[in-house]
Amino acid sequence: MASTNFVARKISVLEILDKSFSVYFAKMEMFYAIFLILNIINAVLVHAITDFIPSLSVPSELPGGVLSWLVNYGVSAIMAFSISILIIWLITNFGNSIVIGCVSEILEGRRVEITKNLKLTFHLSGRLLMVSLVVGALVVLGFILLIFPGLIMAIIFSLSTPVMVIERLGALDSLRRSKEMSDNMWWKIFLLLAALFAMFVLSYLVAEALSIILYRYYRQILVRHVIRILLITLVEPLYPISITHLYYGLRWRRMARPLPSVHEERYLPIQEAKFCYYCGQLLPYDALYCPNCGRRL
Repeated sequence: MASTNFVARKISVLEILDKSFSVYFAKMEMFYAIFLILNIINAVLVHAITDFIPSLSVPSELPGGVLSWLVNYGVSAIMAFSISILIIWLITNFGNSIVIGCVSEILEGRRVEITKNLKLTFHLSGRLLMVSLVVGALVVLGFILLIFPGLIMAIIFSLSTPVMVIERLGALDSLRRSKEMSDNMWWKIFLLLAALFAMFVLSYLVAEALSIILYRYYRQILVRHVIRILLITLVEPLYPISITHLYYGLRWRRMARPLPSVHEERYLPIQEAKFCYYCGQLLPYDALYCPNCGRRL
């Protein structure tokens, strides 16, 4: 059962990150391998898509030929770029789903089964696809209109994937549940997402710097891609791990009961109140099973 200490009253962004790093380092080989495989798949697919972009050689013919080339090149480049971004977004979200399932098992004290979470991700692939497209479209549209609406969309729906994977909800219900859980927590969710984004940007800049240096030495473009993938993959698992911790933090926070007043406290026995991790039912002191949902504690 997940610990409730860090979510009893307040949710600390630093503590979420600290616990996320602890989980990451404990199972680093597993989380890193998942995203490394997905990033290699992304790189191969993106490379195949970019082959459809026309050559950069400008025809030395009539102005009409140059204009035709510009139109064809622009349309092809925009389509290739859009499809590449969409593929990376979808595959990354599938990876996030697998990692979220694994982290959920760790926090709930169950044995981690990658095969089981992989099957679950494929089972939820239709819902994940819908949620990924809806959230991505809303965030992009928000950033196109103004930066602030895009940030709001990213914050409100940041928990939609953990909700879907852990609670097995549908696409629309996951979006609605994410909005409910993020109410009054926008600022802390923003800080968490900003910290994760800063780590990702830093890893990308370091990867680019190293890849340029090594490219000058080896003169192989493949070296740049390999260095970029290896370093960026180090940071990517932190996002699904952190939002899973955030999900459990907000879930326990909503299950928490208000503390009794001074007058009420005199009549209560001096013992810690226990609640069911799954349904929030108040439990007897020595309960092994929840009397409401029947789950083993």
